[in-house]
Amino acid sequence: MVLVLIFCTILIVLTLLIILFLLSTIKIKVDDYHATNLRIQKAKYKVTISLYLLNKIKWLSVKLNEKKIHQISIKMHLDKIDIKKLERDFRLADIKEIAKIKPKLTFLDLEIKLGVDDVIVTTFIIPILCTIISTTLPFVTNRKDINFVKYNVEPIYNRKNVYYIKLNSNLEIKILNLLNSLYGMYKNRKYDVPEKQNIKFGKNKIECNV
Repeated sequence: MVLVLIFCTILIVLTLLIILFLLSTIKIKVDDYHATNLRIQKAKYKVTISLYLLNKIKWLSVKLNEKKIHQISIKMHLDKIDIKKLERDFRLADIKEIAKIKPKLTFLDLEIKLGVDDVIVTTFIIPILCTIISTTLPFVTNRKDINFVKYNVEPIYNRKNVYYIKLNSNLEIKILNLLNSLYGMYKNRKYDVPEKQNIKFGKNKIECNV
């Protein structure tokens, strides 16, 4: 009887945790992220990942710094990911599924400085980059948050390949949207893989690929 009670208690707790997780929103806060190939001292950035029930009540929060993120990437072997293989496996249908995540930026402070060895190419890259950002922002921001979103893109004309990125941001993603997107990409790959089917007629065996 005691074992049954313990089992039921564990089952109820797990069920509540699953429901709590599914109804939650992930909020990712990035503070003072810097990426550059210039010889300047980089600021130590911080990333805070929190779960909010119904986007209101925080029930879990994890704070990561540059050192912890580096340790996690080593343990998960993220540095060994084959980027070229990911590019080959990427499908146009994945874009539609990724759009289902519907991430929302509630705060953005982005600064980009970029230059390549060809001054003319640099002149063309900057407006293209600005256009991409300005086109994307309406899909990832709410009108009420537009005052908290700003970005600045500047060229660097010194005939060298240089970049400087500074980022402060708050991003929100609903768990259900994320899971729905991941399931969609999994389903696309599942049905895209050719399966070998065997059709038998008496003693003869015919193989065909569908």
